[in-house]
Amino acid sequence: MKCVFCGNEAVYVRPYDKIALCVKHLNEQFRKRTQKAITKYKMFGRKDRIAIGVSGGKDSIALLDVLSRIEKDFPESEIVAITIDEGIEHYRDEGLFYAEKHVKRLEIEHHIFSFKKDFGYDLDEIIRKLGERGKEREFGACTYCGILRRKVLNEAANEVGADVLVTAHNLEDEAETILLNIIRGDIQRLARLNPTPRKIHDSLVPRAKPFRTTPQAEIVMYCLVNELEYQEIPCPYAIEAYRGEVREFIFRTQEKQPMLSFNIVRGQDKLLGMIQEYKSDKELKSCESCGEATTSKLCKSCWLFEQITD
Repeated sequence: MKCVFCGNEAVYVRPYDKIALCVKHLNEQFRKRTQKAITKYKMFGRKDRIAIGVSGGKDSIALLDVLSRIEKDFPESEIVAITIDEGIEHYRDEGLFYAEKHVKRLEIEHHIFSFKKDFGYDLDEIIRKLGERGKEREFGACTYCGILRRKVLNEAANEVGADVLVTAHNLEDEAETILLNIIRGDIQRLARLNPTPRKIHDSLVPRAKPFRTTPQAEIVMYCLVNELEYQEIPCPYAIEAYRGEVREFIFRTQEKQPMLSFNIVRGQDKLLGMIQEYKSDKELKSCESCGEATTSKLCKSCWLFEQITD
């Protein structure tokens, strides 16, 4: 099959519109889609210091690479990479290896933060301390990890002086999150999925997701054709995540309905104006322990820390 733009041999055919792309035009289309999302949702200013969460997986490595290329056109902006070491034996070391490899290649400033340094425990120790799920431990490991990672990422972004914190969540990740919130009937969380970075509390660095409209398959192809090595082994705790069942539904359904994730995300965008009119009865305030944003006396990370240290 030939590339629709130049007639050269195609390396990828997009399932949702049947457009065939050669390496050159796959890269060009990939960059254009990322730039379009950044512009549409007003993610960056021309002089912003942009912190990218880099785990070493395919999404974050691709995002680091493409943003480094895009931001060359904006010399007044800066990119800094942040990696969080959760402390997962036989897993995190490989991710750190690939993160460090690519930031060095791109000559990007890199900062590594850890659960152990911030909380005194790594994730493996926390899970052992909380006990078996369904007995001593109420939630899956991914819930606890997500709470703490968000906390450390935000603290790291503040520490490095970032104007915006960027994560590499892709199209299916976003569709998955939207569906989870619908399943839970959580209108407040749906409203907080606004893709335009906002300063909602003094403690929180605004967040952006430049891959919000980029399918996972195209991220994999971008890494493949550009020879970007990344961590491929899955997290050993992923088996506990309910989110995985929703993800399986999305990918299974997309085999017959290739536009599924696009439609879910576009639907969220259309509904956002109406959702934002919903006023929560829970006021956003400062955590009594750490000062970070919360609707309760303690933020979730401080609540979890109390569970660990009891």
